[in-house]
Amino acid sequence: MTGSGYPFKVNDIIFPVALLAPEGYANTPNRRQDKGSYTDGRGKTIRNILPVKRSTIKIKTRDYLTYGQKLIIQAFFPNKDMVSLTYWNDEDNAYKTIQCYVPDVEYVVKHIDKAGNFYYNAIDFEYIDYGEG
Repeated sequence: MTGSGYPFKVNDIIFPVALLAPEGYANTPNRRQDKGSYTDGRGKTIRNILPVKRSTIKIKTRDYLTYGQKLIIQAFFPNKDMVSLTYWNDEDNAYKTIQCYVPDVEYVVKHIDKAGNFYYNAIDFEYIDYGEG
């Protein structure tokens, strides 16, 4: 069984798949975090894995976006400090809702036409899970 036809949604609004680049959705689900892990004098790794697991979702849009399409994309991170995201978790093979943030996003203007309309390069952004406690 697979997802319900969408890779992720924010505030119950599905991201338009038509705006994704080919191979424009990737997730690293349930990332383990270590604290104080080390390799002892004999070369044995001693791991202290924390109970909280965090996911990262990376997005790449298609190229040559119009200004209007850029605004649609920006609506999926209106508050970059706290976003409620439902995504397809490929480790659990199920949708999961997380609280996350979006690091700084770079916008590159690819072209300005004679009428003054902006067109943008593909936009890369990611959602980083705060982690469940």
